[in-house]
Amino acid sequence: MTSMTIFRPAAFLPVLAALGLTIAPLVASAEGHHAPDDVRAPPGGPHGGPGHMMPPIPPGVTLTTAQKAKLKTIFEKAHQDEHALRLEGRAIEDKIHTALETAGDLDRSALADLSKQEGAVKAKVSALHLETMEELHDLLTPAQRQQAKETMDKLRDLHEQMKALLGHPPEGDPDDMP
Repeated sequence: MTSMTIFRPAAFLPVLAALGLTIAPLVASAEGHHAPDDVRAPPGGPHGGPGHMMPPIPPGVTLTTAQKAKLKTIFEKAHQDEHALRLEGRAIEDKIHTALETAGDLDRSALADLSKQEGAVKAKVSALHLETMEELHDLLTPAQRQQAKETMDKLRDLHEQMKALLGHPPEGDPDDMP
């Protein structure tokens, strides 16, 4: 039944469109686009990387002008600090690649040292993310924190509902379906 396969995804378009409107600001933040008032999330996200980005401040939480200014300062500093760490990490990666490309025997001791340095930089990036999240926590009032939690809980629930609705496509050839 080919028509069933064709129309099934179409039935979810209104749901996807509605959810897209709900989470579009979150996706924009995750991709580094400017959020309102030029407030951006730190690169890589507070949870450690692409695909794990939670919004810095969820929709529905209204910040004061002073909070917005402080948030911008927090993110600018986090961006500068993380950029420096990423450059340091790339330099270490380059040294590892150079060491592995040598024609002679490997200097395993030097590689082990470089690996430790690389691990230390990654630990600094993780610590920076945690520090940034702590600063965001401290920036919000208890009422704002509660509103942020409620909004994020609702967004997580919507995401789970979408996953359950969309599921996995049936296996096999669509033309062979009854």
